[in-house]
Amino acid sequence: MFSEFEISGNQLIAKQTGAQIPLTVDSFRDGWRIASFAGIVQAVRTIRLARGREPRARISFFPQKPRFYYAIWPVCQLADVKIVDDPAEADLHFYFEDREFLTAPPAAPSDRPAFNVGCYDIRKSVVARVFEETFGYGLTLDPTAHDGPAVEKSEGNGRHDGRIVACPLPAPTPGRVYQRLIDNTFDGVEFVDIRTPIVGGRIPFVYLKRRTRARRFSNDNRRVDVVSADAMLSSAEQARIAAFARAMALDFGGLDVLRDRGDGRIYIVDANKTDMGPPSALSGKGKLKAMRGLADAFAAMVEARLDGRP
Repeated sequence: MFSEFEISGNQLIAKQTGAQIPLTVDSFRDGWRIASFAGIVQAVRTIRLARGREPRARISFFPQKPRFYYAIWPVCQLADVKIVDDPAEADLHFYFEDREFLTAPPAAPSDRPAFNVGCYDIRKSVVARVFEETFGYGLTLDPTAHDGPAVEKSEGNGRHDGRIVACPLPAPTPGRVYQRLIDNTFDGVEFVDIRTPIVGGRIPFVYLKRRTRARRFSNDNRRVDVVSADAMLSSAEQARIAAFARAMALDFGGLDVLRDRGDGRIYIVDANKTDMGPPSALSGKGKLKAMRGLADAFAAMVEARLDGRP
């Protein structure tokens, strides 16, 4: 695991993605919480095995296996889906690679059902394009023509480097995208991301990630709540989110959804196929509840694929 990261100054950097984690007391505390939760999940799984519970299915990940801090790891444990090393032993496959772009879909190890294989380009510009095609309204701005504030961010996933810029600009910065500035507050003060897990087109629940104005583009949550999808998203919005996930070929992952206080509409600003989780700000009980919800949805998707259903 340690070979996947390097330390630069006061930052822990993921080598594959470039994502940066500040080395602070809070980050060490969060790391301890994640590791402790993994131990709880492993204990639950061990008890099930001791009682003779057979796995629902066997799954192989390619080109790499998920570590315990990725959401799919506890989900597999709680869904009784056994992770195997040999693809020949697997009933299903799962494309898992913490990078946002390939030039073509990866080849699955066999013709058995596979998840996320078609989800090989999750750059911000692609997410914005598919969002506009699915929802019928857009997010992207031309920074040389737009007059007013905009959000500038990198194409890469997990960077949390968004910043507000004043447009028009003389020219866009290479490797950056420009999008409308969304007022995702309920009260004009607290910024709320509707983190939306998607599993086989279903939204089992959503995380409400609450942040201060100063940390609105970061992943530093003041508080995280797990609430029902129906409480935050209309049935029409959920149907469009599912259509977006199908267009992205995202069978399992997480979406960052913002609701604009001005026009009331939702905007999908990010898609992640190697979702980490659950959020460290959740209590142990909250983490387990969330992962069990994801596990139930994942188990249903696994059984559907094994039965030949989409």
